[in-house]
Amino acid sequence: MPTNKLWIEHTERAAWDSVEALRERLAKAEERLQALLPSVDHLPRLLEQLQQAKLKYAAQAQGLDEVVEALIGRVETLEKELEANREPQRLVMSFEAPPPRARMDSDELEERVPESRSDDDDLGGFTQIMQRRHDALRSELPRDVNRLLALAETKLDDLTELEGGALRDAAIELALLAARIYELSRARQ
Repeated sequence: MPTNKLWIEHTERAAWDSVEALRERLAKAEERLQALLPSVDHLPRLLEQLQQAKLKYAAQAQGLDEVVEALIGRVETLEKELEANREPQRLVMSFEAPPPRARMDSDELEERVPESRSDDDDLGGFTQIMQRRHDALRSELPRDVNRLLALAETKLDDLTELEGGALRDAAIELALLAARIYELSRARQ
């Protein structure tokens, strides 16, 4: 056995350092164990709930950690869906003529009214003008329902004094105001 004093001190210091490191690890393990002790009583119930969750939401999971991961993924997906549903959905207004309805057997019983080609042309022209005006005025119309109602009332009062093209323009503007009022009232629901 070597008797070198420095070697003995070095060995003794290394041994004490090892003992201190082991004591620290033991203290940390005891702290973790103490933190888990209050939960030990609830552990059987927790495991049972995780098994139920596995059957219901994560049947393909191999271990409990995969069950928890699947549940977390499901919660995140549902939160995204909820957030997407909270955002107001933009109402798209279309002023196109509705598609013709399918012919029904009862149509034969109704009296046939001759269709006028000019009515279709007028309606198509009206919807095209509505769409162009809507695109042009989209940002200019107020977003306050009360202001829109006041504008509509003013336009209605002015209708009696208008004729021809000015009357058609006022009718289109009234229709646009009505569409915006409808859009804003739906957004409030």
